[in-house]
Amino acid sequence: MGIVPAPNDSLYSVRGVGGSEVVFSRVVKRLRVGERTVEDFEVEIGGMDYGFPIGGILGMDFLLQAGATIDLERLVIEFADRTRNASHAGA
Repeated sequence: MGIVPAPNDSLYSVRGVGGSEVVFSRVVKRLRVGERTVEDFEVEIGGMDYGFPIGGILGMDFLLQAGATIDLERLVIEFADRTRNASHAGA
């Protein structure tokens, strides 16, 4: 992604299935996955060395905000039609 730590970034440790690692956070102007774009989104950046190539991990905060549905049988992510959802919000 080409994002590197700035002098005013705070470093902190996060824990997960892979163990613990140091990250910093940054708000990016936009994050795009497929055809879905989320603007002014906070990401955590860290070195991910899991023994295989990986570009990033999508968390629940992005998936919920983007209206994502994960189809595990087909291994795809689909996004809800935001105009359709907005018109049915009060139903």
